[in-house]
Amino acid sequence: MLNKLQIKLLQTAVKAAGLRGKNCEGRYHLLLGAYKQPNGRPVTSCKQLNNSQLEDMLAICEAHGWRMPGKLADFFRSKITVHYDVASFAQQEAIKNLAGDLGWDNRQLAGMLRRMTKDSVSSVTTLSPSQAYKITEALKVMFGRTRGKYYSNLREIQEDMEVATDGKKTCQVG
Repeated sequence: MLNKLQIKLLQTAVKAAGLRGKNCEGRYHLLLGAYKQPNGRPVTSCKQLNNSQLEDMLAICEAHGWRMPGKLADFFRSKITVHYDVASFAQQEAIKNLAGDLGWDNRQLAGMLRRMTKDSVSSVTTLSPSQAYKITEALKVMFGRTRGKYYSNLREIQEDMEVATDGKKTCQVG
């Protein structure tokens, strides 16, 4: 559990990084929900974070432009341990968003994950980077089929969806 100074530091960093504010409160809560409490439930308040989760959040804030005064630009990013056996947050979000764009719910996505990983994975959070890449590519092809197009990357899908919605950013991808 964090103390008052740690909570104040996190709140300052999150606001300075642009992850929380008038127009983007959802980003902050989505980011908090990625962490788990000891009982397995998602974190809903920064008070529920532990010290390693705090450092991870501060590393994310650094990646978005915030700097800890008097420290190196990558102070927190260099402190966190990187797990290369789990897909990155960006890969996980891309898979979830592509599945959402296809109109899939969590049950349908879990079924696809089980089929493609031979029943070894049923959650996006436990995918390896190589599994996440293969699933993202498969979802891109499926999405392209529904649109009658071939997409070579996620940016093309996002641009196509922005054009289809008259420039309004309603696309979930990326």
